[in-house]
Amino acid sequence: MNTVANQLPREFRPPRVQTVFDVGKVRRDFPILAQRVRGKKLVYLDNAATSQKPQVVIDAISRYYEEGNANIHRGVHYLSERATEEHEAARKTVQNFINAEYAHEIIFVRGATEGINLVAQTYGRANVKAGDEVLITAMEHHSNIVPWQILCEEKGARLRVAPINDRGELLLDEFERLLNPRTRIVGVTHVSNALGTINPISRIVEMAHRHNIPVLVDGAQAVPHAKVDVQALDVDFYVFSGHKVFAPTGIGVLYGKTALLEAMPPYQGGGDMISSVTFEKTSYNKLPYKFEAGTPNVAGAIGLGTAIEYLNGLGIDNVAAYEHEVLGYSTEAISKIPGIRLIGTASQKAGVLSFVLEGVHPHDIGTILDQEGIAIRTGHHCAQPIMQRFLRSLQHKRRSRRPGSRHPKGAGGFRLMSDLRELYQDVILEHSKAPRNYRELPLANHKAEGYNPLCGDHFTLYVDLEGDRVRDISFQGSGCAISKASASMLTQVIKGKTRAEAQKLFEKFLQLVKGEGNGNQAELGKLAVFSGVCEFPVRVKCATLVWHTLQAALEGKQEAISTE
Repeated sequence: MNTVANQLPREFRPPRVQTVFDVGKVRRDFPILAQRVRGKKLVYLDNAATSQKPQVVIDAISRYYEEGNANIHRGVHYLSERATEEHEAARKTVQNFINAEYAHEIIFVRGATEGINLVAQTYGRANVKAGDEVLITAMEHHSNIVPWQILCEEKGARLRVAPINDRGELLLDEFERLLNPRTRIVGVTHVSNALGTINPISRIVEMAHRHNIPVLVDGAQAVPHAKVDVQALDVDFYVFSGHKVFAPTGIGVLYGKTALLEAMPPYQGGGDMISSVTFEKTSYNKLPYKFEAGTPNVAGAIGLGTAIEYLNGLGIDNVAAYEHEVLGYSTEAISKIPGIRLIGTASQKAGVLSFVLEGVHPHDIGTILDQEGIAIRTGHHCAQPIMQRFLRSLQHKRRSRRPGSRHPKGAGGFRLMSDLRELYQDVILEHSKAPRNYRELPLANHKAEGYNPLCGDHFTLYVDLEGDRVRDISFQGSGCAISKASASMLTQVIKGKTRAEAQKLFEKFLQLVKGEGNGNQAELGKLAVFSGVCEFPVRVKCATLVWHTLQAALEGKQEAISTE
C-alpha cells in the first residue's frame, strides 16, 4: 500500500504521520446517517454522486434563513450588510481552500456543470472558430463533454478526444500528440467520477502551456479528497460543485485567472453584474460580479463556506489517509468475490470502486443492496462514453475465450442470480436469461425505441400490425432482469391482440406493478408474477418500459421514455 501511495500525486499522497481519525464521531456529524433504510442501518456509498451534509452545514443554512435572510450587495440595512459579509466571507474561504491568488478569481455558480458551460460560452465563443479544436479526454463526465460539443457544433470546430488504456489511465503521449496550433482549450477531469483515476494535472498543464493553450480542470471529484492548489497546478480554470464537498446543492465554484476572466464577456445579463445601465449602453461590473447576474444563492454560499471549514477541521490529510486505507481494503475484498470485474484499475486512483458482476445487471445488484440499507450508484454514472468503452473491452475479452471455457469466477454471477429469487420470481429470471421473441422483425410495419434514463435500459420493439391486430412482435436491446423479462413476456401475450386489448392489458399491468386496485390478476396470466415490483417503486419504470414503447409504436411514434 505504501508503494502505491508514493506513486500518487503529492496532493493525494497520505501523510506519513496522521492523527487518529475517529470515524464514529465523524459519522455522528451527519444526521441522515442515523436513519434506518428498510429496517437496516444506512450505509451510504453514493458520495461520488452527492455527499451528505454535516449538522453544522444544515445549521448554518437554517440560521441564515431564520436570522439573516436578505439580499446582498444592494441594501444599507443591517440584515443586508450582514448577509453580504457572510457571502463574501465564504468567497474568501474558497479562495484560501484552493489557494487562488485573489478572491475576485472565485466565481459562484450553481455547480461544476455551470462553471464549464460559463467558460465554453464566454472564453470558448470568443476564441474558438471554424476549423479550431477543443481537446478533452475519454474519461470525462458528460458535463465536460456536452458543453464543448455544443460550442464546436456552433462554431464549426472539432472536438478531439485523448484516449485511455484498459486500466483507465490517460495515454499522455497520445494526449500530447493531439495538441497542435488549432487547439484552443483543453478540458480534463482531475479525478474520474466513474473510474477514480487521478490525472497528472501538472504535467497536462505543462504540455498545454508549451503551446499557449489554456486548461480547464473539472475538480468536482478531487476537491473533497485532496488539497488543491490552483497556483501550484498553474491551471487556467478550475471548477467544482459544493454538493460533493458536504455543501448544499445549487452552489459551486469557477476559478479563473484574472487576466482570462477580465477578457471574457459576461455569461448572463441582469442585476448585480452591471455597473450602470441606460437604454443606449450598459457597462459591466468588476470581477467577480460580472459573472454573477441576479440574486445569488446566498444560503448556498454560506453553506459552502461552512462545509469547507468543517473539512478543514477534520484535516484533509487525515481524510485522504483514511480514504486510501479504505480503498486498499475494499479493492482487495471486492476482488475476491467470484464473477466480479473491477472497472478502472489505474495506479493513481482516488476512492472510487466501479465493477460489474458477470451475468447480473447493475440495477439488480443495486436493488439487492438497497434491501440491506446500502446505497450505491448503478448505471452509466453520467459518463456513458467511458462506460461504453469498457463494455466493448469486456465483450471482446468474452469473445476471445476458447469455446467451452469458463471464467474461473463466473459462478459468482449465477449465485447472485439465485439470490435474486428473494426479490424476483423464477419465471422472471428465466425470461431474463432466455428472452422470447428476441430478434429483429424484418416485416415490422411499426417500430419504436424505448429508453429508461434511470438505469440505461434500452429496447427496440418491432410490431407487425395487420389491420388493428398484432400479427407478430419482437424486441432487441439490453436491460435489467425486470425490464428484459417484461419485454419477453409482453411479446408473448400481445400476439393476436387488438390495439384496444393491448391497451386494456397495459392498464391492468400498470395497476399491478404500482400496487393499485384489487383487480383480478388471473386476467394477466403469467404477467401476475410482476406483482412484487410494487414493493420496489423504483423498478416500476423497468417493468413498464417496453409497454410504453409498445404504445409509442402503435401510435406511430419513434421513441418512448418510461415515465411511471
